[in-house]
Amino acid sequence: MPNPLKDYVDREVVDELARRFADVDERFDVDGFTASTAPRLDGLELKARIELIARHLRAALGDDDEAVIASTVAVARAEPPVEGWAAWPLATVIELFGLDHPDVSLAAMEHVTKRMSCEFAVRPFLRDHFDVTYAQLEAFTEHEDESVRRLPSEGTRPRLPWGMKVQRLVDEPASGLALLQRLRHDPSETVRRSVANHLNDVAKDHPVLVVDTVAGWLDEPDTDRSMVSHALRTLVKRGDPAALSALGFTTDASVVVDEFEVTPPVVAMGEHVVLNAVISSTAETTQRLVVDFVIHHVNASGETSPKVFKWTTIELEPGEVRSLSKRRLIQHASTRTYRAGTHTVELQIAGRVVAASSFDIQL
Repeated sequence: MPNPLKDYVDREVVDELARRFADVDERFDVDGFTASTAPRLDGLELKARIELIARHLRAALGDDDEAVIASTVAVARAEPPVEGWAAWPLATVIELFGLDHPDVSLAAMEHVTKRMSCEFAVRPFLRDHFDVTYAQLEAFTEHEDESVRRLPSEGTRPRLPWGMKVQRLVDEPASGLALLQRLRHDPSETVRRSVANHLNDVAKDHPVLVVDTVAGWLDEPDTDRSMVSHALRTLVKRGDPAALSALGFTTDASVVVDEFEVTPPVVAMGEHVVLNAVISSTAETTQRLVVDFVIHHVNASGETSPKVFKWTTIELEPGEVRSLSKRRLIQHASTRTYRAGTHTVELQIAGRVVAASSFDIQL
C-alpha cells in the first residue's frame, strides 16, 4: 500500500521553504522557523500539516499581511520554480492571511497558482468578496498561462473535493457556467478537464441545466466531445435518459444476459477478479450501449455501499451476441478500504441493472 500523502509533507519541505523565504527576505529566521515547525508535523493529517507550515511562515515573516503576501509571491516567482508539496503552503498563506486584502491577494494568486493551484485559497474570497473575486476570475480566463486559466473553473466548482463549501455556487450555478462558456474551447486539455469536472459537480444538483447546456455545445463542430462525456459521467452512471440521449446512447436497452459471473469466487488482497458477461441483442436496430459494473463494498459496519465503475461502450447489432471481460485488482486505495465479506457485483447496461454475481474477500 502506498505511503499516506501526509508523509510527503515532511522536514524536507520545511527546509526547502526556509531556504526559499530566506532568499527573498533577509529577515526570515531560518533556524527559528524550522525548529518550531518540523517537530510538530508528526501526528497531523495532510491539510493540518500544510496549515501549520503556512501559519509558521506568517509568524516568521511578521504581522504585516501585505508584506507576507509580497514575500510569498516572490518565492512563487523565483527560479528554479518551487514545486510539489513545498508549493502548497504558499497558496494556504494567502487563504489564511489575505482575506482582509482581497485586491492584493487575488493579484498574488496569478503567480502562486502557477506553482500550486489556488483552488482552495480562492474559496473564502468567493464567500466574503464575491463580486471582486468573480471579476478577477473572469479576467483570468484570458490569461496566457493554462494554470491561471484553470483557476476560474476549478476554484468555482460547487463540490470541489477538500474545498470549503460556498453555498452560493451550489444554489446559483449560473455564474460558474458563465466562466465555463469562456473556457470550453480552451486549447489546454487540463483546463477542459476542469470544465468537465465543474459540470459534473453542477449535474448532481441541477441535472437538467447541465444536459441542456452541453446539448447546445454538442451542436458546435469544434466542441470536445470527450470533455462533454466526462462532464456527464455521473448522470450516465445513473442512467439519466437525457444525458444518455445527448451523447447518442440507447436509453432503453433491449438485451438478454446469457451469462454474468465473477471469478474466482474467493480472493485475497492484491489478487484480481475477472468479470465475464455474454449479452444478446433483442432489438431490431443497432444499439449504442453504456456498460458499467457496480460493486457493493462492505463497510466498517458490515453493511454495503455501491460504487459504479465504467466498463465499456459498445455498438450491438440486431441479434448480435457479444462477450465482454474485465479484470479488476482488489487492493486498498486512498479513497477505499476493502474488508472481508461477500461483495455483490451488478452488471449495468444503459443505467439499468440487468444481472448480478458476487465474490468473497478473505483477509
